[in-house]
Amino acid sequence: TIWCDDAGKIIDDGTVFRLAGDDFRICCQERHLPWLLDSAIGFDVRVREETEDVAALSLQGPCSYAVLKAAGFDVAALKPFRMVTFPFDGGELMVSRTGFTGDLGYELWTTPDHALPLWDRLFEAGAPWGIRPIGTQALDIARTEAGFIITNLDFVPSHQAVREDRVRSPFEMALDWMIDWDKGHFTGRRALLEERAKGSQWAFVGLDIEGNVSAEQSIIYHDKKHEVGQITAACWSPTVKRNIALAYVKRPYHAGKSGNLWVEVYAMRELQYAKLMLRAEVCERPFFNPARRRATPPGMF
Repeated sequence: TIWCDDAGKIIDDGTVFRLAGDDFRICCQERHLPWLLDSAIGFDVRVREETEDVAALSLQGPCSYAVLKAAGFDVAALKPFRMVTFPFDGGELMVSRTGFTGDLGYELWTTPDHALPLWDRLFEAGAPWGIRPIGTQALDIARTEAGFIITNLDFVPSHQAVREDRVRSPFEMALDWMIDWDKGHFTGRRALLEERAKGSQWAFVGLDIEGNVSAEQSIIYHDKKHEVGQITAACWSPTVKRNIALAYVKRPYHAGKSGNLWVEVYAMRELQYAKLMLRAEVCERPFFNPARRRATPPGMF
């Protein structure tokens, strides 16, 4: 889900877990307790911070189901964005079929004192499949291939932005599919209705860039002259074997018919940086979207 300010600009996005009938957990990148408490005024609801009370491990990849099963957690019937609980080491483990890689994967939620035993069990069970930890650089490549966004990289939270032109609406981040127009009032509704009627200034797109030099944070030009956007995430994709990027582009240059888009990149050439102008084409995202991501039951790879 996403949540916006009164002007319809995004504050953050995250996943909402329904733990019980009227018990929900929001998992997001930034801390938003003050904003949630302010928004809860007048409603019969209690909000509390539980970040330090929860330990989470993300198990991702084609073999993630096989590893979980070998560890004693059979999640064969678990569908995407569903969750199930298991007893574990005298406590409880919640497994959700969610993740940030765009591949088959799960997130495991428990208490901090059970985190290390859980890690040990997963690595013992996953040894035959070559399980290994990954860092943020590998995760950033995976999420770029999947077309996922990160707060403060792909957009600036509206309450933190210094410049007005750095904030984005759900329409401008291709997240308007999350808006339920039939549910009545929500923060930012009026502004978003106006934007839906008038149109948006920006579009969030995928780019296919020539060559193999990463174009992260590069400026996008039309006809090599007019600045029309900026890349927010980029990499050489080891999965799809293409030089890919996520970017926001001014309308109407986001449309394929606009064609003549170029990316300004600085790359090391003979011990000095050289300016390169690389052609870019708007393309569909996600760049990587395997069928195994949604298959239920998952395959045993």
